[in-house]
Amino acid sequence: MCELLTGNQGSVNSIPVPDLYSSHEEADSRIILHCMYASQQPTIERVIVRSPDSDVFLLLLSFSDAISKPLIFDIGSRNNRRQLNITDIAATMSKRLHHAIIGLHAFTGCD
Repeated sequence: MCELLTGNQGSVNSIPVPDLYSSHEEADSRIILHCMYASQQPTIERVIVRSPDSDVFLLLLSFSDAISKPLIFDIGSRNNRRQLNITDIAATMSKRLHHAIIGLHAFTGCD
């Protein structure tokens, strides 16, 4: 994966970002890598992920402790959108529980 940089006169350059390389094909799991990378950037105050997929919510919750900035999940469509503060939700749960949720989700086959 690459990071895009704006150059002189509106040109765009890209540089490889080894932290974003992954053998995962599913975008859901790759989102976590991007969140972790974004949270390490000094100019980023919070990370917002927009997705209609509950799998993404559970992945974000499970990996929230690896993301160093406040993590927000934007879900829904049109007039029914909500923003859930994943960082706050994870703080109310034991670490064992929010790490176990993703395994339970996979085991039950729920989607």
